Amino acid sequence: MSCLKKSLRQVHRLSNGLFACQRKGYSEKKPKKPSFGSFGNLRLEPEFTGNMPDDEKTPFTAINKLLNFIEADFSLSSMRNYARHMINLEEIKSQTLDDDTKNRLGVDLAAAQMVLQTGGRVQFAGVDRWIERKGNSSSLPNYRVPDLRLQVVDFTNTKIIYEGLKSLEGTSIKMLILKNCENIDDFCLSRLYLFSDTLEFLDISGCSLVTDNGLGALYKLKNLKYVRMNDLPNAGSKSSVGNLLLNENPNLVVLSEDLHLDEYIPKSSPKEQDRSVSEDLSAPDSSKQPQGQTQTHSEKS
Repeated sequence: MSCLKKSLRQVHRLSNGLFACQRKGYSEKKPKKPSFGSFGNLRLEPEFTGNMPDDEKTPFTAINKLLNFIEADFSLSSMRNYARHMINLEEIKSQTLDDDTKNRLGVDLAAAQMVLQTGGRVQFAGVDRWIERKGNSSSLPNYRVPDLRLQVVDFTNTKIIYEGLKSLEGTSIKMLILKNCENIDDFCLSRLYLFSDTLEFLDISGCSLVTDNGLGALYKLKNLKYVRMNDLPNAGSKSSVGNLLLNENPNLVVLSEDLHLDEYIPKSSPKEQDRSVSEDLSAPDSSKQPQGQTQTHSEKS
C-alpha cells in the first residue's frame, strides 16, 4: 500500500512538502488574483488533511485519509504505547487544578483534595491527625474553610507526577513525602523550589528515576532541615551530593531509613489549635456549610 501511496503522490510533490493537484468540478464565479497557497488552477494540499473540510473542492482528500489510516501502525507495541499515552493524559488531567476549583475551595483545600484523589494523605495546621480518602467518598468538605493551611503531604506509593506537584504551589507545605513514587525524576526535584520558602522535610527514598543531578537541585531549598534519600539505585555518588548540600545548608540533616516520620511532623502551635478548623474538617457534609456559602453555590449551579 505504501507503494501505491507513493505512486499516487510522487508526481505532485513539491519542494515544500505539499502536493499540487488540479481542481475538479469547481470554478469561481469571479476570477480572483492568485493568493498565498494557490497558483492559477493549482491548489496546494498538505500531507494530512484531517483538519480540512471535505467539501469536494480539494481532490484526493478522501483517499489521503484512507491511506493514512491503512498505513497506521496497529502492532501490539504501538497499541501499548497508545494506551500508556492515554493513561498519562488522564493522570495529568486528574492532578491539574483549574482556577475555578481554587477560587471556590481555596488553594490549600483544593490541593488537599487532589492529594487524596491520587491515594495520598494530608495534615493541616491545627489538625494533628492524618486525613485520607475512605473508599469513594472524600474526607474533606466541598466548600471553603477559613484559615485552612496545608502543612504535610504524603504521596507514598502513588503515581504523582509533575503536574500534581505544581498543584501544591501557593500552599504553606512544610513536609513532603515522595517515598517509592515511580514517576518522580530529576525534573520534578528541580521544580521543588516552588516550596523553598516553607518546605522543611523531604523524603525521596525509593524514587528509582532520581539521579545525582536531581539531588544536586535540592540546594535551592534553603529552609530544608531534614532529607531522606535512601534506596536510590541511579544515584551513584550520594555522599558527594550530600556534602554539596551541607555546604549550601549547614543545618541540613540526612536521616537514615529506620527513623519514624511521625517524629518530624510539624506540631501545631497553641494559636493554631484554638481555631475551629478541626471541627470544620470533621464533618465534610454540606449540612455544616455556612449559609452564605451555600447560597452562593446554589446560585452558581
